[in-house]
Amino acid sequence: GALLYYIVVLSLVLLVVTLALYIPAIVVGRVSLRDFALAALPAQAVAVSSRSSLAALPAMMREARERLGLLPVATSFALPLAVSVLRVNVPPRWVISAAFLGHLYGVEVGITTLVWVLATAVLISFSVPGIPSASLFMLAPVLVSLGLPPEGVGLLIAVDTIPDMFNTLANVTGHMTATTVIARGDSDAVAEPAPAPATPAGEARL
Repeated sequence: GALLYYIVVLSLVLLVVTLALYIPAIVVGRVSLRDFALAALPAQAVAVSSRSSLAALPAMMREARERLGLLPVATSFALPLAVSVLRVNVPPRWVISAAFLGHLYGVEVGITTLVWVLATAVLISFSVPGIPSASLFMLAPVLVSLGLPPEGVGLLIAVDTIPDMFNTLANVTGHMTATTVIARGDSDAVAEPAPAPATPAGEARL
């Protein structure tokens, strides 16, 4: 029952994070909700099925160019860089995991400790590889520093199939959002509409 509670809470938090990532894409990236949702959907489908943001990279690059109109100068650098270093799921995942394991093992985990875990997660997130359950393996040393048994990570990995789907969903959405925001901040990275064809001189006289 405790593990089921952990799965539900973590999945819901990550879903809220995913939905919140649409806001900067729309407001700062200046794209419509429909266009961004349709552009992110293929990559999100790959992310949920494969649980790997690296596997979703080709779909993200294609949709960013064809549907969002971002030029290769943005998608060929900003998007792969985001996939390599941006892991928006790590901070909420680590905080919830630490709080859950503390409660499970009877170790007090206060607000100050959770803030420390959050700060550590933000720094560590830039080095987490894009493979299933990668951040959980890196959580074990942090648990030891909190006085929690590192084997608690094994419990989380055992039930990580569903939460990791939402983890990857949040990451992929974050990659698309970051690329859109960066590209819209650079006028050279956004495709310009094609100019209207010139009117022949003869037609103009008519």
